[in-house]
Amino acid sequence: MKIFQKDSQIKSLNRIVLIKDDMQILNPTEEMVLEDGWVEFKAPEPTTEELLVRAKKDKIREIEDYDSSSHINEFYVQGASIWLDKATRAGLKLRFEAEKESGKTDTALWYNGVQYPLTVETAIDMLLKVELYASECYDNTQRHIVAVSALETVDDLAAYDYTAGYPEKLNF
Repeated sequence: MKIFQKDSQIKSLNRIVLIKDDMQILNPTEEMVLEDGWVEFKAPEPTTEELLVRAKKDKIREIEDYDSSSHINEFYVQGASIWLDKATRAGLKLRFEAEKESGKTDTALWYNGVQYPLTVETAIDMLLKVELYASECYDNTQRHIVAVSALETVDDLAAYDYTAGYPEKLNF
């Protein structure tokens, strides 16, 4: 659908009403609109600064998407891919510590309907390591966002590798 501009008005062809010889033309043809002084609207090219701002927003969105993907949010327990969000980790930590205080030595981690038997000590240690891993990933993501925000050209943004610097995934 073509957009036209006349004076300070910008409208699509189907929104233009022409008045000619005291008559309203509700569905003018493109030729009629052009004869009336309308011109095809061409959006102005974005400035270098606008392109840079857009590129930064896009790159930061890519970083955040990467940070929330299985490229980062994943570790392995007995060969199975797992991720526990912060709230789940906090709840499990309370559970495993309570089990330890009560004298239990064995526990289980449940994930997607599968039971992973663990000792209580192993489970507590695993959660500690996952929390440290998640913190390192978070810090690295924030460093990438700060670095991208400081870049000054679209080419530098395009070349920036936001996948670098993340810790190796954990394997239990």
